[in-house]
Amino acid sequence: MPFQFEGLSIRGRICKVTEALNKIVQQHNYPNNISKFLGEAVILNVLMANSIKLKHKLSLQVHGRGDLKLIATDYLVSSDIQENPKIRGYAKFNSNRKDYTGPINYLMGEGYFSTMLDQGDGNQPYRGISDLNGESLTHSAEEFFINSEQLKTRFCTYISDEFDQEGNIFLNGIGLMLQYLPNEKRFSKDFLTDNILDKENWAKISSSFKITCSEFIKDQKSNFSELLLKIFHDQEIRVFKENKFDFGCGCSSDKVVQTMSIYSEKDIDTMTNSRGKVTADCQFCGEHYEFDPSELVQDS
Repeated sequence: MPFQFEGLSIRGRICKVTEALNKIVQQHNYPNNISKFLGEAVILNVLMANSIKLKHKLSLQVHGRGDLKLIATDYLVSSDIQENPKIRGYAKFNSNRKDYTGPINYLMGEGYFSTMLDQGDGNQPYRGISDLNGESLTHSAEEFFINSEQLKTRFCTYISDEFDQEGNIFLNGIGLMLQYLPNEKRFSKDFLTDNILDKENWAKISSSFKITCSEFIKDQKSNFSELLLKIFHDQEIRVFKENKFDFGCGCSSDKVVQTMSIYSEKDIDTMTNSRGKVTADCQFCGEHYEFDPSELVQDS
């Protein structure tokens, strides 16, 4: 749900990812902490995608050289305006390691945080990268906005794990995003004064945000408006319509065939198994595909 601070060049987003996140992790058998790291990436992807006019896809990837190799998420917008956007994600890690406790930079080692914006208009997707040099993905996302967009941004995320009636773990995920947009008042009469006041208000709001957010974000019973009132109790906030999204994967046999079209007949022959089939599995949803080699070999 988008929200705006009245009279200030500060906007925000708040989201819950509980249902979609649990559908994502149910596709895999990840250690609980890996699922939580993936959940944090899902939250960031949803918040970032809803802060821009996204027409097709925003991808978030975190690469590392440690035992946790990759966290990847995609937020996909359909050309059908009646269809809810979809979120998907997966992780790559050393399955021989049993203990995945600790901060993200410890588990991933040297690495980077990247986003790829694809508006689906045939143009080259835009890619932005920042170093993975903080103890959380939220820190890397904030650094990304400063380095790539020159926008001061703050994130707050929280993921809890609980047990359902059948004894299975399910995750509750929620996140907030704040962003300072200094150019929104560039046409006002008192631009200089307004800009100074906005900077002062941003410094005040953002400095208290981490404290108040971490205190109240764990309140799973409050709705979005109630939660915002608790976190920003001394501010006037205008809230806008909530946007829904679901878990979903855009994979298909046609897309697999298109992806495999870069390989030669010799390559396809190498990929063919003892049953005479070429197989592929979607890393996001686990869908299994099988093809006859003749379906994949391109005519000369």
